[in-house]
Amino acid sequence: MRLGMKRLAVVGALGVTSAALAVSPAFAKSDISIQATPHTAHVGHVVKVHGQGDDDAQRYTTLVIQERSGKPGHWGHWHAVTRSFDGDARANVKVTHTGELQFRSVLYSTDKHHQHAKTDRISTPVTVKVVR
Repeated sequence: MRLGMKRLAVVGALGVTSAALAVSPAFAKSDISIQATPHTAHVGHVVKVHGQGDDDAQRYTTLVIQERSGKPGHWGHWHAVTRSFDGDARANVKVTHTGELQFRSVLYSTDKHHQHAKTDRISTPVTVKVVR
């Protein structure tokens, strides 16, 4: 008789746990990343940049890879290098002068009515040192 009560308790606990999991809210996944190689480049060489981003909750998204040059404390403005509508953007950037380059991914998504794009996420920038 005791074994039957233990089984009943275990089965009941499993039932309550699975019911709680079934009614818990689902969360959409959103992710963004950026990579640039090599980390040190010579003037005239190419830096390969790869950005990825996606948001399951948004129907239409655009991923933009942006670049800026300069030095810490004296950075230029961000400008777009390339964009992608499938969440996977790649660019080959030819280095033209010494200093540092920074790259970041920016994910834009549209509102419910698909009229106004808004910034969804911005990646942490990666820095490439440029030498002669």
